[in-house]
Amino acid sequence: MTMNAMTQHPSGGLGIAARRRLVNLSTYALLVLAIVVMWFPLAWMFSVSVRPNVEVMKMPPDWIPQVFTWEAYAKILSSPRYLRVFINTVSVALLVTALSLFLGAMAAYALARFNFLGHRMVLMFLITTQMFPLVLLCIPYFRIFISLGLYDSLTALVIVYLTFTLPFCILMLRSYFLNIPKDIEEAAMVDGCSRVGAIFRTLVPISWPAFIGAGLYTFLLAWNEFLFAVVLIESWGKRVLTMAIYSLLAEFVTDWNTMMAFSVLASAPLVVAFVFLQKYMVQGMTAGALTS
Repeated sequence: MTMNAMTQHPSGGLGIAARRRLVNLSTYALLVLAIVVMWFPLAWMFSVSVRPNVEVMKMPPDWIPQVFTWEAYAKILSSPRYLRVFINTVSVALLVTALSLFLGAMAAYALARFNFLGHRMVLMFLITTQMFPLVLLCIPYFRIFISLGLYDSLTALVIVYLTFTLPFCILMLRSYFLNIPKDIEEAAMVDGCSRVGAIFRTLVPISWPAFIGAGLYTFLLAWNEFLFAVVLIESWGKRVLTMAIYSLLAEFVTDWNTMMAFSVLASAPLVVAFVFLQKYMVQGMTAGALTS
């Protein structure tokens, strides 16, 4: 039997192997196209950031800058006001992440290991909090923080971000804890550990993919949030990255290269973190998918 006969279907069509190769090629072609479409805005953002502002408005645009300059990056990195924005953003994001993981882990453990009165109601409440559009909460939060004297403070941002990151962390960590047998903790307690000691010696080391996934999601959300930062922060000394980038928009002249350089610097840590932690994030988020 010849090779052509092996790849041909008896009715004259393509054989199974040839059809499979065609499907694989089509799949890879679509994936390459999706990657190009997704990376094009990032490539254009970087291209704009390394060219003079006068060249940005050129029509038709040049895909490759005629004049390559790091002026926009030098302007940002040499400005104490802009550097303060980075410090504010990192501080808020890290604090929100740490508090969400610590408080979320304790609440998730209680919901995963104990049956108490109102257990189901607590779960339903946590799920319900994820359904409200955040824009509906702007005016209530504004009034509350004005009354508490926390308006225009980073503390207000931390509290607000916790209200929608903490329920997510609780639900995600609970699903992961449910997949871990209780026997591990009970064996540690039989050996002399307290319940808290058993948690930190057995449960926490096993659950690090869930902590990485929940922590990365929380950090990304706090880093990228814009709506409440605009509503609750006014002074430049308390602004975060999203507000600083937005403030570069002007009514008549916009410093596009500086704005894009700011966007590149703001996106770089997230891209690096996602590249190295992506598999842990997926593993943590899917671990409890089938657990009720």
